[in-house]
Amino acid sequence: MHEPWLTVSLLFAALWTLIGAHGTRAALRARRSLNLLGAPGIRTTGEVANAARRVGASYHPPQIRYQAPPVGHPDAPPDRTYRQVPLNPDAPNALHRGTPVILHYDPTDPRRTVVIRTAKAYSPTTNLVWCVGFMVAGVGLGLGVGVCSLL
Repeated sequence: MHEPWLTVSLLFAALWTLIGAHGTRAALRARRSLNLLGAPGIRTTGEVANAARRVGASYHPPQIRYQAPPVGHPDAPPDRTYRQVPLNPDAPNALHRGTPVILHYDPTDPRRTVVIRTAKAYSPTTNLVWCVGFMVAGVGLGLGVGVCSLL
């Protein structure tokens, strides 16, 4: 490569591709967490009641506090407060105490819940679109640099 801009462009292409691949993996993991619920969930908001913590040899996963209808009454108003460990305690976002979260719960058993994201984070679908865009831009830039270096 005779031109320094080709080297810089190749480095940017590699960086964008790596960022896109890493983000795509995380976004797909967040989208797969909905499959853990096993039912079309109902979207609601809540907050982290207790963060994950280790006490001696014991590990306590995070607990989420949210409003939902009573068990067995999916048509009732969401007036019952639940404090449950989500089905995905290793959620893709940091679950610190007091953090607002967006979650889905099973309408037939509101105790079963999955954390989708924190309230200030992108949705998994938006994140997936951005990361795939970064990957495509990186690969495209890399191919463009390769073609320019051959000319």
